[in-house]
Amino acid sequence: MAVAAAAVVDGIRRDDDPAPAATTEEEPHAGAAAALRQLGARGELILSGERCGEERFTLPSLTRDRSDECGQPAVESPDGEAKARCFEDNVELTLPATREPQRLPGCAPAWRPDGTITAAYGDEVVTYRPCRAERRCAETLIAKAELERAALRHPTVPDRPARLRALVDGIAWLSDTRAAVSISIRLGGRFEGLGPLGAIAFFDDGRLERTPQYFRLTGGRLASSPRGSYVTQTPDVILRPDGSQLSLPQHLRNARDFAWSPDERLLALATPFAVEVVDVASLERYDRTGGGLRSVTLPQSAARLAWR
Repeated sequence: MAVAAAAVVDGIRRDDDPAPAATTEEEPHAGAAAALRQLGARGELILSGERCGEERFTLPSLTRDRSDECGQPAVESPDGEAKARCFEDNVELTLPATREPQRLPGCAPAWRPDGTITAAYGDEVVTYRPCRAERRCAETLIAKAELERAALRHPTVPDRPARLRALVDGIAWLSDTRAAVSISIRLGGRFEGLGPLGAIAFFDDGRLERTPQYFRLTGGRLASSPRGSYVTQTPDVILRPDGSQLSLPQHLRNARDFAWSPDERLLALATPFAVEVVDVASLERYDRTGGGLRSVTLPQSAARLAWR
């Protein structure tokens, strides 16, 4: 992971303010630390590279700790005790009470708020229950037919396609029963050239909701905020629970990852050249008026973010 040598320069800055002068090399993070303190930032912001390297910043002081941890990024359970990642077309689940990871069928792992692990398997969203000795079997949470119903609502999909598949690319749980699912729509026959198409659809208790879907050609990682108030998809999508989109300013529309503060008051975005910490209330205000954005810029490059 490349780390910028320049100092943090912005402090708390509105989108229409001129950029202040850079801080000195002796106190590279002093201005940003003061600005983050003013925003009420707390916890730990974790910046990870594509494969190796991790930097942990204590907030608001920006005290830094580095590690050379490598491997495929994992998603942590809500209590931080368990981890899951997609590895060789399986979910590799690491629990605190076990030494060796468990291998479960599927991919795109996601945790429900109650700590239940879920994944995409067999064109469905599943969880796992104990079955035969020391094994778990997949149990359907969102059926293939419901995902296909969501795919048929895409405006580009014909009414009666000869062949259609709705593949699950990502799952984000807003509550223990409600989920946003990113699907990749594949068409066959004479409509094959129309795909793949992308959509984010909302489901509750396994059933497709009437909530408006979000449509796009391609999408990246899907996630939800800690309290289920927002759904994000890289590089530029933030959705409210009613399906409406929260607009981002142009310079923040190419995020490699998002990370929310535990209380959802702040949002960190990993842009190609820096990490931007944004006050969410001001982002909602920006969506309505086009101004008043409050943010702090850290010139640190990161592929993945986490906030604890």
